[in-house]
Amino acid sequence: MKEVLDFELLCKLARQFGLDRVLDEHALTELRLLEADQGETICEKGERPERLYFLVQGKLKIFTTLSNGKSLLLRFSTPLALVGDLELVNGKNANNTVQSVNRSLLLAISYRAIQNTYVENSKFLHFMLSQVTHKLHTFSNLSSLNMLYPVESRFASYLLSITEQDAAASEEIQTSKLTELADLLGTSYRHLNRVIQDLCGRDIIRKVRRKIVIQNIEELRDIAGGNIYE
Repeated sequence: MKEVLDFELLCKLARQFGLDRVLDEHALTELRLLEADQGETICEKGERPERLYFLVQGKLKIFTTLSNGKSLLLRFSTPLALVGDLELVNGKNANNTVQSVNRSLLLAISYRAIQNTYVENSKFLHFMLSQVTHKLHTFSNLSSLNMLYPVESRFASYLLSITEQDAAASEEIQTSKLTELADLLGTSYRHLNRVIQDLCGRDIIRKVRRKIVIQNIEELRDIAGGNIYE
């Protein structure tokens, strides 16, 4: 990630998301504005994070790597979302990998700058508690999605999670990426490919070269059944 040296934008984003109301003056001066490129890793499973991140623009993908080497999609996060909050509190290594879906902006503060003061800040603790509660509730719901819903529903949920609301967005589906996506959704490449062909045959999505384009977003929402990886 690269630092964006725009103090005015940093302050604007901190105010926009209410961080100026939950962080003390010292912590606010330690905030840094960072930019992550599409596909860039914010946090890797097994590593010890050094910063607490606040996602203020863009979208993040959270997944875990299983003992068999495959990955499983857990959720997507949109602003305002925290990365490294659990590790700040429990002092352990990260359980999941976090990647930027598109260009993202994050406000970051080092653990060193905040670790000795956050326990004395009741507003910040209440803010952290509300964020962690939301995260655990979402993980619980999406665990059910991964275990109980068919691949068609999971794939529809994935597409809805990565696209914008205008239904014009698309996602590359290079063969290597489809294999990776099948792992993330907990299925085989062949099964996922059959699902894609079926949805294309029903004019819900279509393939354009190496991309998927949503044709009927309402039908896709019906298939997802109201379940989104967010």
